[in-house]
Amino acid sequence: MQQIGAGRLPGRLRYPGPAQADPGLALGLLWIVAVLVVDNSSHAHVAVIPAALHNTAARWLVVACAIAVAVAALALRHRQPLVALFAIVAAVVAAPVVLLLLGPALVALYTVAITLGPRDTAIAAVGVVAAFVLQRVAWGPTGDNSLPTVLIGTVASAGLGLYAGVRRESARERTAFEQRNEALEAERTVAEERVRIARELHDVVAHTLSLIIVQSEVMRTNLADEERRASAGAIAELGRDAMAELHRTLELLRGGDELTERAPRPALSDLQQLADQSRGGGLDVELGIEGVVRPLPASFELCAYRIVQEALTNVRRHANAAHATVRLRFGADALEVSIEDDGAGATAAAKSAGYGLRGIRERAAMLGGAVSASPREEGGYRVSAVLPYPEPL
Repeated sequence: MQQIGAGRLPGRLRYPGPAQADPGLALGLLWIVAVLVVDNSSHAHVAVIPAALHNTAARWLVVACAIAVAVAALALRHRQPLVALFAIVAAVVAAPVVLLLLGPALVALYTVAITLGPRDTAIAAVGVVAAFVLQRVAWGPTGDNSLPTVLIGTVASAGLGLYAGVRRESARERTAFEQRNEALEAERTVAEERVRIARELHDVVAHTLSLIIVQSEVMRTNLADEERRASAGAIAELGRDAMAELHRTLELLRGGDELTERAPRPALSDLQQLADQSRGGGLDVELGIEGVVRPLPASFELCAYRIVQEALTNVRRHANAAHATVRLRFGADALEVSIEDDGAGATAAAKSAGYGLRGIRERAAMLGGAVSASPREEGGYRVSAVLPYPEPL
């Protein structure tokens, strides 16, 4: 757990600013009004205010100034809790009405406790009790027994504030821990996706290199010209060197998962099977193909297949959708892939933006394509990818 200097909690844990609803300020004002009502309706004023100031203009002027200072300090207590508290403490000493500002003082003390920690809370609590003692000294004894009330209120306010501060700090630590875990999970997912892409491309490139090596050896066997035979042999040798380098790279990438990577690589012709699997998982998938289907390189079809697969995975995990539509449009220059669903729209996008969409964009970028993802006006979500066809050799 991060140590906070001088017992202070981070500013983000502080209460909302005065521009927002402030129940503490409302509670302090309610306390002041209640005390004034009791004071004005009581027949035994000696217990509430020194008799020398009963019903005099001086008394009301002092009371009004003390209330104004206390209310202003309460409103600004979130920015400088200790300064606000000691401003209220000064107003307590100056106010002739017993317990008039106890409510605001306890609210400010609670703010200090939940915001600044035990050391500052202890200083503030001593200041509150001392203020009410000095008030009695300054205005003379009133015959009441208010100090036990002050002590009980001070202990309760400080204790509740410290407890709430600990709870908020624990919640902040837990939230930060969960955010770190989510970030690590996102990084791990992206890394695994990149490794899987590299593995798949390795197999595609290795197959192509094998064909080059075989054809080069055939050419060397059939050519009569010695120079051309040497060139064909050199091509075959370069192909074998490249194949060896690919295998060494594959060993680093696969590690202990090598056996799991020997399954046949999927192509666009396998999308119908993918749709059937999604239906078995509870998601009704409609597959549509527009335009004239054309042969494409294995690596291209693999990336397009994985884009559809990842998009449907996101729909099942996050969108809470019942139906999804996959459309392939074979255009003149590019293959357009669109996946639409009738699920949770922007909510699903927020959940999956750090995982699936990142992998989809990386796969499209490998082919020089682009991906767009946005909520649909009629509800649900749409992921579209435009994948330019590779230039012929």
